[in-house]
Amino acid sequence: MKPINTHHKEILDLIKSLSDSPTQHTFSDSYLGNSHPRYPINAPTLRAIAKEWIKDHRHLSAGEIEKMLTSLIEGVSSTEKVMAGILLDASAKPQRKFNPKIFDSWLNHLEGWAEIDSVCTGQYTITEIPANFTTWKKILIKLSKSKNINKRRASLALLCSPVRRVYDPQMAIVGFQIIKQLESEDSILITKAISWLLRSMVKLYKSDVQKFISKNQNTLPKIALRETRTVLLTGKKTKSAV
Repeated sequence: MKPINTHHKEILDLIKSLSDSPTQHTFSDSYLGNSHPRYPINAPTLRAIAKEWIKDHRHLSAGEIEKMLTSLIEGVSSTEKVMAGILLDASAKPQRKFNPKIFDSWLNHLEGWAEIDSVCTGQYTITEIPANFTTWKKILIKLSKSKNINKRRASLALLCSPVRRVYDPQMAIVGFQIIKQLESEDSILITKAISWLLRSMVKLYKSDVQKFISKNQNTLPKIALRETRTVLLTGKKTKSAV
């Protein structure tokens, strides 16, 4: 087995000290889970570990952070992969200045919504994607055309956090372009991500979303249409019970 990064080992030892032995996922559906074992440890505990570890390692460069995250993502357990996303979210802005093309490689080791969304949403995407959108546009389009469904989901998920926080018409244009690229797919891994991206765009791009779903109502996934229309009407994902 490939030797793990020193910082990866530190983090994994902390996870092991606060959990039992890893168990295999019971989910067989590629949307609900993945095929990787996981440690019985909850998300708040993982976030606490990440926050404290990053606090003690502010001196690490972006290159060192990238190597540590790569090692975690290439790790055996789903917990290590999800932890990479939590650490990325907790990192300082200067520590995020690595080459974003690494995401294409990382996604070869991520499977199912939990792993993908942990690494592909959050503070990193809010600060880095809008600031470097010329590069990110090429990455996102490439991912959307991949034969790997996990990469196709990532092309949608990566935009969900920044479009909620940053107004940039170019991001919206690329978001709509990727949705059109993937709208005919029937896997829930994709249809729910299309819905998620459209709903994420409502706050800052409401009129654009309204026009887009009106124009494409016969081709968009039904779940995406239903959930987006509900958000446009009520501001919430689901209608309140009467």
